[in-house]
Amino acid sequence: DAPAIVGRRPRPPRVVRGVAPRLVTVPSPLGEISGTHLGLRQDSGVVVVTDLDSTNGTVVLVPGAERLALRPGESLVVVPGTRIDIGDGVVLEILSAR
Repeated sequence: DAPAIVGRRPRPPRVVRGVAPRLVTVPSPLGEISGTHLGLRQDSGVVVVTDLDSTNGTVVLVPGAERLALRPGESLVVVPGTRIDIGDGVVLEILSAR
């Protein structure tokens, strides 16, 4: 599957290696979500979440663990059931790494 870039007005990277990312636009009526906020990709059967230098941050809720605030540019391998809060009430859930 193609990687995804999630945000209020997501933009693709200037240079694309391999498959071009899928751009996923989400509503942000309060402006809490950055234009290009979060990256999601599969790598060797796991899902990797990356905060793309967002302004207001990304909170990751891994099942059975404490909330983790990703630093700008930080990546994290996540498991199915992980919830990712990017602001404005938008929460993404990782279902599987198919």
